[in-house]
Amino acid sequence: MKKTNNKGFSLVELIIVIAIMAILIGVLAPQYIKYVEKSRVSADKDLLDSIYNACTTAASDPDITDVPTTGGLGTALIAGTTANTWSGEVLSTLGATNFTSVQGKLKSKVAKGSNINIEIDGKGNFTVWVGSSTNANANSHGIVVGAGAD
Repeated sequence: MKKTNNKGFSLVELIIVIAIMAILIGVLAPQYIKYVEKSRVSADKDLLDSIYNACTTAASDPDITDVPTTGGLGTALIAGTTANTWSGEVLSTLGATNFTSVQGKLKSKVAKGSNINIEIDGKGNFTVWVGSSTNANANSHGIVVGAGAD
């Protein structure tokens, strides 16, 4: 009788390995998707924080005399529709030539397709948000940075 030297895996062993891999992928894929979106929200929050810092820096510059007062600015003020030295300084600090290029850097689902909003309260404090500004950081319907943040 000849001895056969079968090397390799049996069909059952291969099916078991494939089943285990499918289970792992099924469990890990949703976690990975959540992680990617969380990192996008974090990047958008960093961008809004940069805009907030640029606004406060430009407002504190004694050479700039046309700093806006209270009210919601929306994107019009630094989008160029009401161009002034303050909005130019904000864009310069951000390293951008127009606000559309800044807005195009938003990546998260919450921010995609939404406008960046800037608001100044009666004390001259800035709030920058995208999406919803009401309790936004708690309910994930928006991202808020500045004086009005949760």
